[in-house]
Amino acid sequence: MAITSAAPVVAPRFEAAAGSVAIVAPYDSSCHAETFARQGWRTVAVELDTRHRLSALAVARGAGACADSVEHRGSLRQTVKRLRGLGVSAVVAGSAAGIELADRIAWHLGLPQGDPETSRLRYDRGVQAAVLARVGIEAPRGIRSTNLAEVLAWAKSCPLPGYVLAPAAAGLPVEPVACGGERQINTAWPAMMRAAARYSDDACLVLTEQLPARQFVVNSVSRPGPDGQTDHVITDVWAETRSCDRSLDRTDLLHHHEPLTRVLSAYMLRVLDALGVMRGPVTARVAYDEGRGPLLVSALAVPGISLADEALRMATGYDRVTDALDTWIPPSPVQLDRGPAGHRVVRVHLQRSSGNAVDPRLGRILRRLPTVVAVSADLLGQHAPVTGPARCAEIVLSSNEPESVEADYRLIRALECESVYGGEELNLVYSPSG
Repeated sequence: MAITSAAPVVAPRFEAAAGSVAIVAPYDSSCHAETFARQGWRTVAVELDTRHRLSALAVARGAGACADSVEHRGSLRQTVKRLRGLGVSAVVAGSAAGIELADRIAWHLGLPQGDPETSRLRYDRGVQAAVLARVGIEAPRGIRSTNLAEVLAWAKSCPLPGYVLAPAAAGLPVEPVACGGERQINTAWPAMMRAAARYSDDACLVLTEQLPARQFVVNSVSRPGPDGQTDHVITDVWAETRSCDRSLDRTDLLHHHEPLTRVLSAYMLRVLDALGVMRGPVTARVAYDEGRGPLLVSALAVPGISLADEALRMATGYDRVTDALDTWIPPSPVQLDRGPAGHRVVRVHLQRSSGNAVDPRLGRILRRLPTVVAVSADLLGQHAPVTGPARCAEIVLSSNEPESVEADYRLIRALECESVYGGEELNLVYSPSG
């Protein structure tokens, strides 16, 4: 049973007791191992061997920051045996590629966080939409398939102003493609199929209606309640703003008293129950339509670690890592201080050109702005080239003075407009050879 409050609840918080956490397929860029280690946890990477690793992850190495590593070679029994010998008391997925295996490992360790038979509900957009529609929860219209003819037939039977084509698996570094009709769907299909196969063991795609531009990120944690039922807590809600070219501009933390936060939270409580979430964190993307209300774009059962986590803790009293991990481990009796009220937190996103590095002088300007509390690694002025799938640099602004946050935001955009990036648009980077 979900909690009855629709708004994020700042309940008394406690520091999770340290233990050993297995991070399954730690191949994304969220630095889970370093974050958990800072909380006093011993980290164990569960690596996929070359036979079970997706082609896009062939050279990925996720174990470097972990104290131990275990290679999963296909035998669940052997992997569980080794993890039990290492005293693992919590299991988290380190990327979308690890969700199903993490569910199976946790189940066999007696740490259930979701039925392994329904793992796809925790990351597959198409399966999620179908289940929500079946239980009467508003969801986007769409189709999940590997067959182009079937998809085109559905689009013909369901004429809409626009469609979006994307991999069925959420959390992949693959940008969805907006399609106006049959011709665009035909054009985008082959490349999207190849991208889905590279990053997922399922080449299924989803074609959905093009949803309203207003979208939100909703984070939650779930744990068994005193009555044995699952309690869900919405920890934070963020509003995305996009620029004219649809690139991500900024993401603002919403106050839990705002009416829209309450509406989104109430919707997500129903969604989490429908998706069979029993334990652990979920990061969801939700669109809001004035006529239909909230609509789930995707939900992903992976800890949503970000640059803004410390600012979030200061603003709300919630510690994202502790929230995630004390769903498995009973908390120790060390109460955390509640954060001050009235904080504004904004994540500013800067589109960048791949292969460029950050101009150190301009990076220093940004880091010294009064409300800047964190920047992504490529803004640290270390002359390192941009690598990996991330397409945005990020700056986190935080203050209890909203006007100061907005002033720094405007200055960042002014620097961007003045060719701050050493290229032509994202001018916080420069070419080392140029």
